Amino acid sequence: MKVKSIEEFPENFLWGASSSAFQIEGANQEDGKGLSVADTRPVPEGISDTRLAADHYHRYLEDVQLMKEAGLRAYRFSIAWTRIFPNGDDPVPNEKGLAFYDQLINALLEAGITPIVTLWHFDLPDALNKKYGGWLGKETVEAYERYAKLCFERYGNRVKYWQSINEQMMMVFNTSTLLGKEDGLAAQMQACVHMSLAEKKAIRLCHEIVKNGKIGPSSAFQICYPLTADSADVQAAADAEEYLSYLVLDLSVRGEIPAGFGAYLKEKNAYPYLTEEEWDLLKSDRPDFLGVNYYASLAVKKPGPIDPKADLAFFNMEDYVIVNNPFLPTTTWLRGSYDPLGMKLTLRKLNDRYRLPMIITENGYPQTEAPDEEGCINDQERIDYIAAHLHAVKEAVSEGIPVFGYNIWSFMDLLSGSQGYKKRYGLVYVDHQEGNRGTLKRMPKKSYNWYRNVINTNGKYI
Repeated sequence: MKVKSIEEFPENFLWGASSSAFQIEGANQEDGKGLSVADTRPVPEGISDTRLAADHYHRYLEDVQLMKEAGLRAYRFSIAWTRIFPNGDDPVPNEKGLAFYDQLINALLEAGITPIVTLWHFDLPDALNKKYGGWLGKETVEAYERYAKLCFERYGNRVKYWQSINEQMMMVFNTSTLLGKEDGLAAQMQACVHMSLAEKKAIRLCHEIVKNGKIGPSSAFQICYPLTADSADVQAAADAEEYLSYLVLDLSVRGEIPAGFGAYLKEKNAYPYLTEEEWDLLKSDRPDFLGVNYYASLAVKKPGPIDPKADLAFFNMEDYVIVNNPFLPTTTWLRGSYDPLGMKLTLRKLNDRYRLPMIITENGYPQTEAPDEEGCINDQERIDYIAAHLHAVKEAVSEGIPVFGYNIWSFMDLLSGSQGYKKRYGLVYVDHQEGNRGTLKRMPKKSYNWYRNVINTNGKYI
């Protein structure tokens, strides 16, 4: 079944780009900011850390001007919790941190750009990690609730789109770094439901405090294909998708753990504990929309030998094995398979299961790149990737699936996990070289100009 695509995207479609605080701001201990787990995590020798990043903290006006010139209608960014509460649960907030986001939000609005604010994007206050085991402690839930409330009160008169938690599942998989000393499936799941509980408290507060405010999670969706038509492979793929993609979204929207995975947790004595009142809270206050982070698809087979070279093999569990898809291409940096059709199938699945509006909050193409002798960055591969995925979004919208925006990851080159600046996603090149070196000069890439034309024509020519 294939429906003829619309010519243009809907009117008022939110064309934007994304970033996160710890990956672009730098100034990680300036003006009263405390350290987060993103600041204190081990970094390979010679790789840049969060001290400098893109120095957005000092250059935000220059960056907003570039966004304006690109024609962005929206900008998705995160607030650094430790700029507001340096230790996560301080008795009073840090006014200099609050003022920075006031200035950034005002600059965006003056440029005609809609701010989309993420409350938590991996940078848990390190002090909470040490005191309470991070999200393993209920105290962290209470601290997040207080932090979210202050953000809604301070910025809610200007910010109407909010995101509660970004890629909760990635936190669950990184227990050794981000959840204190305790590890294992039971700890993962307890931390997971605590994050969902914190999110529900934020959703309720947003609806109470922010007039006309809308809030939802931002979740990475791993669409999982069975490697073969063997029914055991089909079940393995379904199990993988239930855990990797539906678990956190079912908690967000339905307030429950998917049935199959819930039975597995009970069998393993790993089912998380909440009070009856807390489970009831999870079932209340549905999000207003879903943020979708999509990059690639996965192929899955029944339990058996594990290929450590398979992309995203760290997602393996005893009931399934991640394998490389023999039918789809991979690239140097893209984890998983290059699969635009997978984006449309993802949007279909999410619409069928949750019946909520959606916005693409991350979709982008990483590569290693540098300016040529004339100072140009010809990132045609990125353009091809984005164009193919926008076609998939256009097809989904043509089928009646409610997608109201698209945000490229990322607006500018940013600090990328353990790869520093070797792996670049940006529409704008930042002269940051490994080891926190470089001029930090901003240079629009070929994709920047291409995306500006896409926005100007509302996606008619892609």
